[in-house]
Amino acid sequence: MMNRLGITLLSTAAMLCTAPLATSANEAPTAGAIRHGQAARADTTELSVAELAKLLPAAAQRDERYQIPNQFAQARELQRSELDVDPLAGSDITPSSPTPDIDFLGPTSDDNQAVIGGRIQPPDTNCDVGRDNVVCYINLVWRVFDKVGNPVGGAMIGNSFWGGFGGPCEINNNGDPIVIYDHIAGRWVFTQFAPFDGVQCFAISDGENPMVGFTRYEFEVEPNAFNDYPKVGMWINDNGDQSAYTYTGRNFTPQGNPSSARDISAVLFDRDAMLANDPTASFVTMNNVPGGFGTWDGLQPGHVDNLGAAPGSACPLFSVAEAFTNRYRFYEFCGDFDTPANSTFAELPAVNVPAFDDGLGDVPQPGGDSVDTLAFFTMYRASHRNLSGDHQLALAHTVDAGGDRAGMRWAILDVNNYGAISLIDTGTHAPNDGLERWMGSVTLDEVGNLGLGYTRGGGGQFTSVAYTGREVGDPAGQVQQEVVCELGTGSQTGFGGRWGDYSGTSIDPVDGCTFWTAQEYVRQTGSFEWDTRVCAFSFDSCTGVMPSDYTLLATDPGIAGQVNDWPTINGSPGGNQVLYFGRFAGSTNVTLGTCSTTLDLDNARLLSFTAGDGAGAALFSRNVPAGASGLTLMFQAVDLQMCEPSNVTTTTFQ
Repeated sequence: MMNRLGITLLSTAAMLCTAPLATSANEAPTAGAIRHGQAARADTTELSVAELAKLLPAAAQRDERYQIPNQFAQARELQRSELDVDPLAGSDITPSSPTPDIDFLGPTSDDNQAVIGGRIQPPDTNCDVGRDNVVCYINLVWRVFDKVGNPVGGAMIGNSFWGGFGGPCEINNNGDPIVIYDHIAGRWVFTQFAPFDGVQCFAISDGENPMVGFTRYEFEVEPNAFNDYPKVGMWINDNGDQSAYTYTGRNFTPQGNPSSARDISAVLFDRDAMLANDPTASFVTMNNVPGGFGTWDGLQPGHVDNLGAAPGSACPLFSVAEAFTNRYRFYEFCGDFDTPANSTFAELPAVNVPAFDDGLGDVPQPGGDSVDTLAFFTMYRASHRNLSGDHQLALAHTVDAGGDRAGMRWAILDVNNYGAISLIDTGTHAPNDGLERWMGSVTLDEVGNLGLGYTRGGGGQFTSVAYTGREVGDPAGQVQQEVVCELGTGSQTGFGGRWGDYSGTSIDPVDGCTFWTAQEYVRQTGSFEWDTRVCAFSFDSCTGVMPSDYTLLATDPGIAGQVNDWPTINGSPGGNQVLYFGRFAGSTNVTLGTCSTTLDLDNARLLSFTAGDGAGAALFSRNVPAGASGLTLMFQAVDLQMCEPSNVTTTTFQ
């Protein structure tokens, strides 16, 4: 049913089903119990975000200056390790990391002032990249850019997606936002919390355009807690039997005035149902795993980065760095949304790593506040990469490189066998220059090169945006000389040192090679004055050339008067594919979207569209009229993501 505002109402009834739950409102769920629930509210809308923003209720007046309270202090004392010197800290190698392909100013504190009438810190810096756009979603606004840095429209209020939706998602603009580009579905996923209701809000675009048409959900993930610091990823495996939006959150009680750390939760949301606009889309939750904040704080959900899917039947993997035991801990969460009781959550064997120290103070700024490092957190994202069937994971976290100086620890792990996860390579980026590096984020490109973006400062310097990386053949444990993408020229002053909270580094889904990193810095000294910067870079060793064996399999003979199938293999995972036919060999130039290529058919005509699976295989199915009996036709497919034609096949219809 669609109302006059162009919004289709899917559901308005709250639905929650639980396995054993504590009876007291402030009591934690039973340790080890898996709960499940359904969307409390869901709908679809064809409206643009500009139109949806007009449906929002009048916003509550924001203070001119507002600092998000730091909920980390209680938990941070549970994880402590003290080393004099990090054993992996050392100099970078030559050559220098690549210079930026492009960099541009992202959302700023001025955007908040213009849109919500006040300023806030920290920004919760978070961006992702799609086929056509870069989207940044921060506290408490979001912006869209093209891939050369031009703004596409102005800054929008953070809860604009939920205008006309009702409930806490529409009423509140609390932030802690995440945006991810679902490269398999070709859709944008926006999510932020409504923590005083224990709610996580989702808006999923209908397609590649992040500014119009959405499916919207309200999930009450923590009925009795303040769901702080939510992190969200996307997971799908080659077999398609694990498809979820993954989540972790830090839960505090009571909701109205968070003061007591309760537990950490891991959640799987039913991705397939959400992409299908299902109003009963469900989730499964694991709360209060033994160890609590002492073990789990900073737990990261698994995220399959562009391109491809996790190999085989791999379930979502959750990861965390544990300083006081010098190891990485892992948890496998296998969701069954049809029969939630069959869902399983299991701790896997930990991986011992070279010692690291997360007992860091804040980083001083010249003439400003000292700012947070969040060294006791594993940083967003835990990035998974399918390298032609080789399943690798990249992690990053801030450590004390020595003398209470922040450095970035990075790691690449072999996660092909969950029962025997192992360390491939690791290092601490902390050149002996007196400077500090923190708030990093990391991922891998399609050949396994690593990119790491972070904040650089301290040592009497302003905070700046920097990055480094390593190529597969570089010496073990080392990264290339860093590049400063943008020098800071000011310091944050005023109400304490909230900084970043997180940042984002992701891979371009078009070429599989370009790293896009988004970080906080400051251009002008002042209270609540901060900026964000987006920087893109790539290594020459990653060519962005997709596999050249894209193949259309033969269908001969065909059967007239019924549905016929034309399969393809070795296409781009999740990429769109089209099938053409013609009577004779020849040459036809075709253009679809950004793809222009030449077919080996005379007067080629488009027959069908489809999408590849996680392995790049696809199946075109089309009814062939009975009158085609006795006809011989030639067929050729095009993978639009690679912009590559297949071979030509010939079919004679009986």
